[in-house]
Amino acid sequence: MRATNGPSTRELAATTARALGVDGRPEVIDYLQDAFDKVVSGGVGNDPHYANELFSAGSADPLAAARARGRRFALEEYRNPDNLTLLDARDYAGRNERAINEDRQKGALYALLPAGKERGFRYPKWQFDADGSRLKAVLEPLVSAKVNAWSIHSFMRSKREELGGRSPADVILDSNASVARVVDLAIQEVGGEQGAS
Repeated sequence: MRATNGPSTRELAATTARALGVDGRPEVIDYLQDAFDKVVSGGVGNDPHYANELFSAGSADPLAAARARGRRFALEEYRNPDNLTLLDARDYAGRNERAINEDRQKGALYALLPAGKERGFRYPKWQFDADGSRLKAVLEPLVSAKVNAWSIHSFMRSKREELGGRSPADVILDSNASVARVVDLAIQEVGGEQGAS
């Protein structure tokens, strides 16, 4: 499965999780890496319980369960009260709907939308508490690279060692903290996204 200079199973797991929209879930990446490691080592055939787990419910697709979990996670996150409808965002931010939509289109805000939908954006509430220039500085490399909003949301909300255990959103909201490191992480994220294609 792996050429000597090919990607590691960890890289494959991270790429797969990103494609499934669950890259902010380390447990999914760990699970996928374990599955890939077992396939590479031939250990799946020696562990019928593990093989049954991978192919649960008679599915021929070993990633079906991970995709289903990813869809459930996205739906739960979409419905989270901290992700505001356009009207709720308007009321919370004290701005008109058109201005909010324009900021989303310009990359000054991001909004979540379930796959297959064209309407019904949900705006993560924390953005309206942030200084717009700080938020836009971090969003710019992600939006320019056309990173999907779910990956942006995962990036913004995931705690990072490089930020002292804080998430990019935490740093953006802290007006006493520099966003330079967060911008660097966003640029690295874009490099990883492009390298995975």
